Amino acid sequence: MRTKFALAFFVVLAAAVASAQTLTRYEYPSEGFRASFPSKPELQKQNVPTDAGTFELRAYLVESGESAIFVGICDYGAATSGRDAATILDGAYKGAISNVHAHLVGELRWITLQGNRGLAFEAENDTMHFSARIYYVGTSLYQTLTAAPLKTPYAKNAEFLDSFELIKRTN
Repeated sequence: MRTKFALAFFVVLAAAVASAQTLTRYEYPSEGFRASFPSKPELQKQNVPTDAGTFELRAYLVESGESAIFVGICDYGAATSGRDAATILDGAYKGAISNVHAHLVGELRWITLQGNRGLAFEAENDTMHFSARIYYVGTSLYQTLTAAPLKTPYAKNAEFLDSFELIKRTN
């Protein structure tokens, strides 16, 4: 009986510690954003093919347990000149869903951030749940995303997504 009680106490304590994990604000003036992460994000770069050409995606990523927290920036430059923000956002949403072999859960919502258009959505594949917000700012696409195992949402999902802000971009 004592062992079961001790085990139950440990599980509750571990869950409390995990949910109490604080987020710290990190600022990236050269990228034009700040956001709160559970630890300093790792920068990863990758070339991503799109219908407008291939572009570098700079991803700021933190893995937290079985979850991942991500801010991605892709600068399109002149390649998106004259294209409607809604078309670009729709293409980014469809590409994101396709890349992780997921389907939309709930509704796709149009949002704004500091006067810039965006989309918010929830999606799932066989193993993961994704919460995302994407914004088109000037000629750049900003993506914020959390990924967590099904039925185990990332505890700080809303806090992370709500922490994303645009700041003056420096070069």
